[in-house]
Amino acid sequence: MQLELKNKTNNKLILITLVVLEIIACYFAFYTLGEVKQFFYVLIFALNLIPLLLYFFRKKRASFLVGLIIALLLIPYQIYLVVQWSKLKKESSTIVQYIYDYQKDKGEFPQNISEYEFKNHNLIDHFSYNTISKGFGLHYYVGTKGTTHFFYHSVRKWEYYPD
Repeated sequence: MQLELKNKTNNKLILITLVVLEIIACYFAFYTLGEVKQFFYVLIFALNLIPLLLYFFRKKRASFLVGLIIALLLIPYQIYLVVQWSKLKKESSTIVQYIYDYQKDKGEFPQNISEYEFKNHNLIDHFSYNTISKGFGLHYYVGTKGTTHFFYHSVRKWEYYPD
């Protein structure tokens, strides 16, 4: 009896934890995939009504399994993207420092960043760089090329444009 009660409590805690992680995944989907794909994440999250209904109709095992499947649709890929975003943010700040150091040494911004030595070579394709009349622009994307994180010399701060 006590073991059964403990399992029920554990299952509830697991599901609550998964729902919280799904909410976090939906939030970060805006910054990694853009607002359109975030909307699909929210739609998938709304499917949590199914396990809730199953639970109230005393189909607890089915409720747990459906809740777990929904969590697996949202959480793992978003964790991967947030980790990648963290790496991109770190690399991008190093690139900006390289660009400003280059400008300090040579009096102008580099025409390209081909001389920059990437700490993580897997991220090279996520970056684009261009010079503009009064400075430069550095861009990177995380999950889709439509979501752009960018830094312009004239603004001197990181900004973001979804989709």
